[in-house]
Amino acid sequence: MKRLKHMFIYLLLLCSPILNASDFEVDGIYYRIIGDIAVEVSGSDCAGNIIIPETVIYEDIAYIVTDIGYGAFSDCTGLATIEIPNSVTSIGEEAFSGCTSLTSIEIPNSVTSIEQRAFSGCTGLTSTVIGNGVTTIGYSAFSNCTSLTSIEIPNSVTSIEQRAFSGCTGLTSTVIGNGVTSIGSYAFSDCTSLTSIKIPDSVSNIEYSAFENCTGLTSVIIGNGVTTIGDYTFYDCANLTSIEIPNSVTIIGERAFSGCKSLTNAVIGNGVTTIGDYAFSGCANLTSIEIPNSVTTIGDYAFSDCYKLSSAVIGNGVTTIGFQAFYSCQNLTSIEIPNSVTSMGGYVFSMCLKLKSVTIGTGLTAIEDGTFYNCTDLAIVNIGKNVSRIGNSAFYYCDLKTIEIPEGVTTIGDGAFAECYKLTSVTIPNSVITIGSSAFSYCYKLSSVTIPNSVTTIGASAFSWCETLTSIEIPSSVTSIGSTLFEGCKVLATITVAPENSYYDSREDCNAIIETATNTLIATCNNSVIPCNVTSIGMFAFTGCTKLTSVTIPQSVTSIGVFAFLYCEGLTSITSLIPAEKLFEVGSYEFLGVDKTNCTLYVPKGAKSTYETTGGWSEFANIVETDLSGIEDVGISKAEIKIMVGDGIEVNKYYGTLRIVNLSGQVIKNVVVNGSVKLNLPKGVYIVVTDNNSQKVIL
Repeated sequence: MKRLKHMFIYLLLLCSPILNASDFEVDGIYYRIIGDIAVEVSGSDCAGNIIIPETVIYEDIAYIVTDIGYGAFSDCTGLATIEIPNSVTSIGEEAFSGCTSLTSIEIPNSVTSIEQRAFSGCTGLTSTVIGNGVTTIGYSAFSNCTSLTSIEIPNSVTSIEQRAFSGCTGLTSTVIGNGVTSIGSYAFSDCTSLTSIKIPDSVSNIEYSAFENCTGLTSVIIGNGVTTIGDYTFYDCANLTSIEIPNSVTIIGERAFSGCKSLTNAVIGNGVTTIGDYAFSGCANLTSIEIPNSVTTIGDYAFSDCYKLSSAVIGNGVTTIGFQAFYSCQNLTSIEIPNSVTSMGGYVFSMCLKLKSVTIGTGLTAIEDGTFYNCTDLAIVNIGKNVSRIGNSAFYYCDLKTIEIPEGVTTIGDGAFAECYKLTSVTIPNSVITIGSSAFSYCYKLSSVTIPNSVTTIGASAFSWCETLTSIEIPSSVTSIGSTLFEGCKVLATITVAPENSYYDSREDCNAIIETATNTLIATCNNSVIPCNVTSIGMFAFTGCTKLTSVTIPQSVTSIGVFAFLYCEGLTSITSLIPAEKLFEVGSYEFLGVDKTNCTLYVPKGAKSTYETTGGWSEFANIVETDLSGIEDVGISKAEIKIMVGDGIEVNKYYGTLRIVNLSGQVIKNVVVNGSVKLNLPKGVYIVVTDNNSQKVIL
C-alpha cells in the first residue's frame, strides 16, 4: 500500500508544472524520488564532511541513490569533503558548483555522465579522480577550478564538452584518454599553467578555441586521427614553440595558431587542403613554412605579421591566396607563386620589407591592389604571361630599377609603380589600354617612357614628379587625359601629341597638351607656351612648373581653371594680352603659390585700372601697364613660315585662320589651317595675319 502511495506521489510530481526540491530528508541530506526505488540527492545542509549512502530508507522503503541532482550542493561553501557511492550514475547540472572549500573529489566507476557546470567554480579543488565509467564530461563541468593541478581523463570518456576545464589556471598536467573522439570548444581555454598536451589518435575533431590562451603551453602532440583543427584552437598560446600537423588533418581553422609568438617551427601535413584566415598570423618567430601540394586555399592574413619568416614555399596545388596572406613578413626574401595559383587577394605581400625577388606563375590573371605595396627591397619581378591587370599600388614604393610588363596586360592601376624611386625604364606593351592615376608618379629616375598606340586613358598625375623625364609623346589612340599629368617633371622639355590624335594636340610646337575640341590647355612643362587660339587654361595646367619664369597669356583666353598655376613659385613675370573689355575674374586659387608680391603682371596699355579692380588679378602687387601692340602672340612666332622662291609661302605648325593682306589692305587669301598649308603668291610685300597676330613677308 505504501509502495502504491509513493508511486502516486512520484507520478504527481512528474505531471506537476512546479517540481518540489525534495521529498524527504535523512541525516541532513535531501532526496527526491525519481523512480520506484530510485532517488536523487537534491540538497543538503552543506556543512563539513558528507557521505552519500548507496541506499536510504524512507517510510520503510529502501531507495537506491542513483543521481546527484541539479544544484544539489551548489554554493555550499562550507562543504569540505564528499563521498559519492558506487550506486550513482549521474552527477547533475551545477551539482557542486561554487563549493569553494571542496579540495578533492573521487568520481566512482558507476558514474557515466558529469553534467554541465557540475564542479564549476570549485576554486579550492586540487585533486579529482574521474572513474572509468564516465563517457561524457559536460559543458563547463570543471571550469574555473583554479587550484586543480592535474587531471586524467579515462579511456571510457568519448566527449569532452565545451569549456569543460576552461579557466583552470593551476592545471599543469592533463592526460586525455584514448577513447575521446571530440574535444569541445573552449574545453581547456585559459588553462594558463598547462605546459604540454597530447591529443590521442582517437580524437577526430578539435573544436574552436579548445586551447585558446593556454599561455604556458610549450608542447603539443596532435594525434593522427584528427581531421579538423577548429578556429582559434591554439590562439594566443604564446609559449608554444613547435607544431607538427599530421597528414590526417584537412582543415586548419581561422586563427588556429594566431598569436603563438614563440612558434619557430611548423610542419603542415600532406592532407591539409585549407589554411584558414589568420591561421598563423602574429607568429612573430616563425622562420620558415612549407605549404604542401595538398593545400588549395591560403586564407586572408594566414601568415601576416610573421616578422621573422624568411622562407616560404607555396605548393603546386594552391589555387587561392587570400588578402594580406603574407602581410608584413619583414624577413621574407623571395617568393615563387606557382602556376596553379589563379586568384590572389590584395596586399598579399605588402610590407615585406626584405623581399628582393618575385616570380609570378602563368595561372594568375591579375596582380591585385597593393600586392607588393611598400616592398622596399623588391628589385626583381618576373610577371607571368597571363596577367592582364596590374592593380592599384601593386608595386608602390618598391626598389625596381626596370620592369617589363608582359604583352596581354590591359590595365596599369592607380599608383601601380608610384614612388619606385630607382625605376629608370619601363616597357609598356601594345596591349595596355589604361594607365591609371599616379601610375608612375615620383619615379624620380624614369628618364624615358614610350606610351604605345593602344593606350586610350592616362589618369591624373600619371607621370608627376618624374624628375628626370625629358620627353613624352602622346599617341593618337589616347582619348582621355587626367590633370597634373607632368607636375614636378623638372627637366621635361618636349611634349608632343601624335598629329593623328583626334582629341588632343600640341599645336605650334607649344610643348603642351591641348584638348582640341575645347581649345583647353591641360598639361604643360617648364618651357611650355600658350598658343594664340587657346581659349581656356585648364585646372592644374601649370601646377608644379617650379622653373617656369615667365608666361604670356594670349587675348584668346576666356577662362583660367582653379590651381592653373599652383606652386609656380619661379614665375617673375606674367604678360597678359587680354584687353580690358575682355577681362574676366579669376579666383584666389588660380595663381596660388605664385609670389604675387615680386611677380610682375604686364597688361595692355589703358587696362591697368581694370586689372587692379578685377577679382584675382588685383592680388598682384606690381601691375605694369605697357604698350603690347608690338608684341606678337605665340601663334605667329612659333609658326614656321617658309618663303618659296617665285611661288609663295609655306606655313607649318599653325592651327587657326590665316589671312594674307597686301599693302593696300586687300585680303588676298583667307584660309583655315590645321597644321600646315602652302599658298601660291606673286612677288610682293604681304602681311601674314593669324587669329591675333601679324608678320611682314617679302617675296
